[in-house]
Amino acid sequence: MEKLNIAGGDPLRGTVHISGAKNSAVALIPATILADSPVTIEGLPHISDIDTLRDLLEEIGGKYAAS
Repeated sequence: MEKLNIAGGDPLRGTVHISGAKNSAVALIPATILADSPVTIEGLPHISDIDTLRDLLEEIGGKYAAS
């Protein structure tokens, strides 16, 4: 597996396309906690793991909106 190490003082902006596989989603949702601004994740699979992570995020003050 490849890694991307970023060193620098400039903020990162952009779009990343990742598959909607369970393993990707279960890693991405907790990573949103580190963001300073709202994060949009599209194409999440409809599985109970996603519901559990949503509930955990809301428990610690995060907001989740499905469209």
